[in-house]
Amino acid sequence: MGLRDDVSAGINVILHFLFLGGIAWATGQPFLFPSLGPSAYLMATGEQPRAEGAYHVIGGHAIATACGLAAYLLIADGLLVVDAFDQGEPFSPEVARLVISAIVAMVLTTVGMLWTDTNHAAACATTLIVALGLMSTLAEGIVIVAAVVLLVGFHDVIVERIQTHYGLEPEDAR
Repeated sequence: MGLRDDVSAGINVILHFLFLGGIAWATGQPFLFPSLGPSAYLMATGEQPRAEGAYHVIGGHAIATACGLAAYLLIADGLLVVDAFDQGEPFSPEVARLVISAIVAMVLTTVGMLWTDTNHAAACATTLIVALGLMSTLAEGIVIVAAVVLLVGFHDVIVERIQTHYGLEPEDAR
């Protein structure tokens, strides 16, 4: 990947996050969250067939969200990781429940993505965000999936056209 591809990737990421950031700002909802970074990076740096593309990105995050919600609601409902660790209590039952929630969510997400062949590693961060209580309501789960759908749709409809029009399509996918 040369300088042209690097600049293209940077522009793509700017476009992705201006779009989602604008939606977050306009709605007051968390349409930006950490696991979107790796997803946007994969889309911005070129075709990665087993990790990039609507089926993998949307499917992986949807599975991760569902698995994270299931684990959280069954094991750690009402807990928030930052509050639990802020107490600094060794062998805290709250931290134990969050750890178990995270483990169960990761196992379910891994198996779910393998069974469905979605294979989007960035979604593993999503399942942890949910399982650790950071975005753990059904409404927040819907926002997560909606943000991913919007990211992929924006990339496919707008960013790809801009790349093609200005000749900025990555030549050497990373």
